[in-house]
Amino acid sequence: MRSAELAARLRLHLLPAAALSYLAGAVLAGRIAPDAATLKLYFAAALLLFLPTFLLRQRPVALFCLCAAFALTGFVHTGFGLLPPAGPEHLHRLFPERAKATLTGTVIGMPEYDGRVTRFVLEADSVLLHHRLPGSTEARPTKGKIRLSLEAELPPDIHAGSHLLLMATVGRPFSARTPGVFDYRLYLAEQGIHVTGRISSPLAVIPFTDQEESPWQRLRHAPERLRQRLNDFLAGNLGPEQAALYQALLLGNKAGLAERIQEQFKATGCMHILSISGVHMSLLGLMLTWSFTWLLKRSSFLLLHTHVPTLAILLSLPPLIVYAFIAGMNTPVVRALLMALLFLIGVVLQRQRTLLPLIAAAALLILLVRPLALFTVSFQLSFSAVLALAVIYPRLLALLAPERPPRPAAKALRYLATAILVSVAATLGSLPFLLYHFNRFSLLGPLFNLLVEPLLCLWTLPCGLLALPLAFVAPDAAILLLKLGGLGITAADRITALGSALPLASLWTVTPSPLEILLYGLLLWSWVTRPMSRQNALRHAIAALLLLSFFTRGLWLHRTGNETEVTFLDVGQGSSTFIRLPTGATILLDGGSRTSPGFDPGERILAPFLWKNKVWRLDEVVVTHPDSDHYNGLPFVMDRFRPKQLWINGEDKDSWPYRSLLQSAAADGTQLYEPGADTTMLAEGDVRFRFIQGAAETSLEPTGQHLSKNDRSLVLKLTHGDIAFLFPGDLGHQGEDQLLRAGKNLAADVLLAGHHGSRGSSSAPFIAAVDPRVVVVSSGRSVRGHYFDQGHRQAWEESGRTVLATAEQGTVTITTDGTNIFIK
Repeated sequence: MRSAELAARLRLHLLPAAALSYLAGAVLAGRIAPDAATLKLYFAAALLLFLPTFLLRQRPVALFCLCAAFALTGFVHTGFGLLPPAGPEHLHRLFPERAKATLTGTVIGMPEYDGRVTRFVLEADSVLLHHRLPGSTEARPTKGKIRLSLEAELPPDIHAGSHLLLMATVGRPFSARTPGVFDYRLYLAEQGIHVTGRISSPLAVIPFTDQEESPWQRLRHAPERLRQRLNDFLAGNLGPEQAALYQALLLGNKAGLAERIQEQFKATGCMHILSISGVHMSLLGLMLTWSFTWLLKRSSFLLLHTHVPTLAILLSLPPLIVYAFIAGMNTPVVRALLMALLFLIGVVLQRQRTLLPLIAAAALLILLVRPLALFTVSFQLSFSAVLALAVIYPRLLALLAPERPPRPAAKALRYLATAILVSVAATLGSLPFLLYHFNRFSLLGPLFNLLVEPLLCLWTLPCGLLALPLAFVAPDAAILLLKLGGLGITAADRITALGSALPLASLWTVTPSPLEILLYGLLLWSWVTRPMSRQNALRHAIAALLLLSFFTRGLWLHRTGNETEVTFLDVGQGSSTFIRLPTGATILLDGGSRTSPGFDPGERILAPFLWKNKVWRLDEVVVTHPDSDHYNGLPFVMDRFRPKQLWINGEDKDSWPYRSLLQSAAADGTQLYEPGADTTMLAEGDVRFRFIQGAAETSLEPTGQHLSKNDRSLVLKLTHGDIAFLFPGDLGHQGEDQLLRAGKNLAADVLLAGHHGSRGSSSAPFIAAVDPRVVVVSSGRSVRGHYFDQGHRQAWEESGRTVLATAEQGTVTITTDGTNIFIK
């Protein structure tokens, strides 16, 4: 294509081209995280590139320079958003490590209580650092938002706008630095939060008033205060599950949703209905507009004197705007409202050609205000769904038979098919992002959306919207309306419960790579833009099958190679090691972490890592010993990855919840083994994986003394050619001594430090017998100095060994070809 022709196309689609250029630059900034000096240099380059646009105007080179300038703008703006906050007084600078502090500040937003933990955001104005100013009673000014948690419910008089004095343990947010894991730090940074804190007791929170609120402050906090009053009204007058569903639908508060309900809605592809998202509000707006259009067309006067579609849109706007205000009118709600309006303009007026520039303008506006929004799930799903409804839905609609003279039955069927196509289009558009972030989708989603959406959006939601303003003037009438709307909630609950129990209702998949997402997008775009013909349909079908085969290659393609890959996962205070052998065999050695209640390391760390690495099923799982920080993430992993064999040391088989893990594994067809010493797990070519210490030998020392649970750990050795890895579990000094007396061959190039590198393990004789070149320590950040003893570090480094700690380096991957080792 010649440059003049390309320039002509760019001129026709200038705003979408500018938005795509900006997005490309923003994605690049997210990949490389440039420093401030580099960003300033590129900012100057962006300014220079904007000049030809104004000087050369309509010439092709001006358009190319404009796109390049937008790409650099996206790179610079996003890059600056990724930088940590500047200023020595910011909370982020004051807390490089977790420490106790006294803070004062103002609550922003509604505190959310999930039945166990209250979470809220404080805009801090002063801080007293306990560890730096012992005995001092003077606080220093500060700024920045902090997300606080308390394992109790706050007093009801604390709400948005309350000024608090509190004591908390404060520090920068923690994210496991493991590929595929949700980036909690980036999630908070997008909200302008760079510090988190934990409050030990409600007694450590004291409301106080040092000055009267200004009219602006009252106005600023009024929507969130109203939101909290409505939230409390729902909780106080309805059953817990019904109140939680109403809170999610009406107020955007999902903190109280039961895990059972969330799983039902996820399995049936209806979870977005409970989120105030672009898809949700677009579908609601479409249904409202269709309803108003049908009613208005009953009037001959309106048909003759007005443009009915435009009037229907105008009538649909007030309910949407009211709904957005009730939901808090925060950034995700504003974005969802904007996407709904764009969808209504494009689909109801059948002017899809004007929709792409509007979507591009909306994306640019949002990213200019909040540059990190690009990396959030809600942004990606909202825009992908709306783009799909604008581009894919008309193509799907064209597949329906042309509408003939209206017959009631045929018209009803067409409306039904159209509603299904809306859901199908949204699913096709958002599918790669659903798989990238959640690794699952529902095959029955379009069908169950068709059943659940009307119940909740056309019955429960209107009842709820009518009830909320009555809550303060006629509470009995409000409760009656809510209970009437609750019939829709009950029906939706039963439908999703039935759907989630169906086989293959929800499919779990590996994480698509950026290349696979790009190929999927190009395939969709080609299908939408090329003329409809049998030949093109065949080509697209073949391309889709090839892409599906490429995506699922881990299920049918036997991997061969000459490298062994050993990955020590960053799981916090715990241990998990993933091993992939040259034959393609996959082994997970332990899988647990000391975590807060409600956090499943299997679901949140181990499974996302495995999916990111294209693992569909594990071959072997080993539990070295039944300590929770070595196995509490395995129930989810065993259920999703169905390993062929589970190796255990035979201890505590009757203790709960370890017994539950073993029973579930056996019920799923996994074979349980208690290996003896020198049992070989896998052996192919020059690769051998065997047990140095097995289950049969771990009950007693030769002296007759009982060994501790840690010292009864399974000990494994992996050899590939001349390279060896040793995995001693939580072995302490006694267990190490037993291995040394038995004359075991412990020599290894890479050692996973026993018991997380604590002082009670890794004795000098043991280290001398192993003589590792590399020592890897799997431990948490909050226990440094105890787990991962600094005396060990000093001794190992002085002896010339490479020391790597997951608490510092994150996930560590060591690859070997049997001769050399490579570390990343």
